Amino acid sequence: MKKEVAFIITALLCINIVSAVGIKWFTEGEVLNENSDLCIRYGTYNPSGNDIKVNIAVEGELQSIIEGVKSSDSLVEASTSSINAKMIDFCFKVPIVYPEDCLWNGLICEQKCEVETKTYSGEVVMTEAPAQTTGGTAGSGATIAASAPLKLTVNCKAHKRDWSIVYVTLILLVLVILGVLIYRKYRKPKLQRYKEELKALQDKLKKEQKKK
Repeated sequence: MKKEVAFIITALLCINIVSAVGIKWFTEGEVLNENSDLCIRYGTYNPSGNDIKVNIAVEGELQSIIEGVKSSDSLVEASTSSINAKMIDFCFKVPIVYPEDCLWNGLICEQKCEVETKTYSGEVVMTEAPAQTTGGTAGSGATIAASAPLKLTVNCKAHKRDWSIVYVTLILLVLVILGVLIYRKYRKPKLQRYKEELKALQDKLKKEQKKK
């Protein structure tokens, strides 16, 4: 009886190993600047007898800094070996991670980079889901298949304050004031405008006569 149980457990383990999706990685650490994009290439293979869809995600500290992930599900055909693994580009964006010195509500900021360089650790996880087949889905739901270690060293990017928003705001304010003044001037009836211009000329003539 014990031998039969051991045989069944061994068989189940073998099935799990055969059905597992493999991941090939070519780097365990990358260096990039904050507020920049990065693409890392991974290979995936499928020794099982069914076609599957593969998706890439991250776990660990990397989840807190990675955004804008660009990596759609990829179909990996059955009986794909490590030698002819399918390559997938895992692209993402790392935002600003170092606190900036801002004058107002996240605007007009500068960065002197007087801080230690930050490194984030985690794993790139390859998940699998059975591919759709005619008349239904082959196999069970999505399962974690394989993972690879990854460390991202994010360099601080120094920059001075950007005053362009202030300049644009001032220009817009001046244009608004000019528009209001022109509107107030030309919305008056012509007769009233002529009277005001005539009065201004008369006042100017009186001043000139007093000078003489």
